[in-house]
Amino acid sequence: MKAIKRIDILFLVYLVISTSALILSWDSIANFSRLLLIHGLILAFVVGLIFLSRLINNRLVSLLRDTYPIIFSGYFYSETVFYNKLLMSNIDPLLIKIEQAIFGRQISLVFSQSMNNKLISELMYFSYFSFYLLIAGFVLYLYFNKKTYFQAGVFQLSASLYIFYLLFMIFPSEGPQFYFSSPDSQLPNAYVFNHVMSFIQSVGEQPTGAFPSSHVGISLIILMLSRRKAPVFYKYTCLLVILLMASTVYIKAHYAIDVIGGVIIAPFILYLSNILYRFPSEKNEKFIKLDVHD
Repeated sequence: MKAIKRIDILFLVYLVISTSALILSWDSIANFSRLLLIHGLILAFVVGLIFLSRLINNRLVSLLRDTYPIIFSGYFYSETVFYNKLLMSNIDPLLIKIEQAIFGRQISLVFSQSMNNKLISELMYFSYFSFYLLIAGFVLYLYFNKKTYFQAGVFQLSASLYIFYLLFMIFPSEGPQFYFSSPDSQLPNAYVFNHVMSFIQSVGEQPTGAFPSSHVGISLIILMLSRRKAPVFYKYTCLLVILLMASTVYIKAHYAIDVIGGVIIAPFILYLSNILYRFPSEKNEKFIKLDVHD
């Protein structure tokens, strides 16, 4: 049992939950058998990695051993589209009504129209893409510069990602890019990064997980985690996160209300991930307390 870490338990619990959700949704999934096979292969990989890390003293294997839940998180996000309607149908109409009531317009539709410039669009696409760089940069920064905090920080980030995915099962929504029809769903033109994001979306993006915005929530959680423990990283990513938040609406990935939801819920998710890290006890384990208000 010494080979099993807290992050393994977190991952395996989520794997069981997501597998159960797939099984409950089997009648509406055309490729149900393939998805179950993927889950089986993921489980086999993780078990193999756990035992391999005990046999091989290698930095790359060790890094992979501690971060595989984050690596697999991209796949699990795209998979939520298959079972996010277990409890209710899409809430996009409700989100649109709320946005109209608050702002008097659909911000996701007018934002890019009012600032229809290729340079601005390029900046917005890059800012949205930077979400992946932000996660990778945070993990690598901790690994090379904050060794004593690395495992705690990676656990918090992983738990936060998976909590968001569970929320997508409760609040299924597609987002304006998928929900609106043409021409409202058409994206602004840019130079390079619009093509980069189009490729990423064709590979991993699905009409799922718009509310609350995990892009916004996870980015803010990274800032909250890094403010005290990685202040240099925090200093150089604050502006990027602000641009990232704006970009989610500009490129029609989210409604403005999704961004608000991500901002509001991020501290609560971080608090919950902190509880999960401490559970069931702190005996004989070093725990670094994280103040979500700091």
